[in-house]
Amino acid sequence: MIEKARGIVIKYIKYQESSIIAQIFTDEYGLTPFMINGIRSPRSKRSIGYFQPFSILDLVAYIKPGREIQRLSEYKYLIPTHSIQTDIRKSTIVLFLSEILTKLLHHEKGPQEHLFNFLMESIVQFDQMNKAIENYHLHFLLKILPYLGLGVDDGEGLIRSMELEMIHEDGQLLDFVSKIITHEYTDVIGGNGQLRFKALELVLNYYHHHTDSIGEIKSLKVLHKVFQ
Repeated sequence: MIEKARGIVIKYIKYQESSIIAQIFTDEYGLTPFMINGIRSPRSKRSIGYFQPFSILDLVAYIKPGREIQRLSEYKYLIPTHSIQTDIRKSTIVLFLSEILTKLLHHEKGPQEHLFNFLMESIVQFDQMNKAIENYHLHFLLKILPYLGLGVDDGEGLIRSMELEMIHEDGQLLDFVSKIITHEYTDVIGGNGQLRFKALELVLNYYHHHTDSIGEIKSLKVLHKVFQ
């Protein structure tokens, strides 16, 4: 059957000579793989740019229940983005977050309107940001937690949930994480590269503690190199 949906591209992989399989998180079906035939062909009239990570699309799809890979009939930009493709700092963060979301959203099936709206609004805001970019990935990873049933109120809550005590002595780290949780994306919180590294390490440990889907994050080294 033909269905309309809003979608956010998480990643894509090449398939055969000229096609791709895109992992798209939709408001109606959650994370869904879609086949896009011929888009890598020199004769294609459509740009593969539509399927860059964090593209926000308006979709018409052929949905067949039980089929592993669905097919797209039509697609266009729902909300065009610009700087997340051209700013090296932003594109590095997108690469990192898309890798994590591919793993986190794997089990999120069926209608996902609230989570979809959070992702869409976060991406639009990121595209428009011109300050506090270096803390965006921390904001994102902490702000998505309530939608996954893992929300915490502050840095100490993060520690308590993992039954850790030794980090309580690092008041600067806990204060930084608490500010990230309670402040908006665009708020200037400060912090240096070392503090952000420690905060990210703590947040990723939290994900590892409460989920079994994160595993090794290959883009982490690139992220640290850009924001060190």
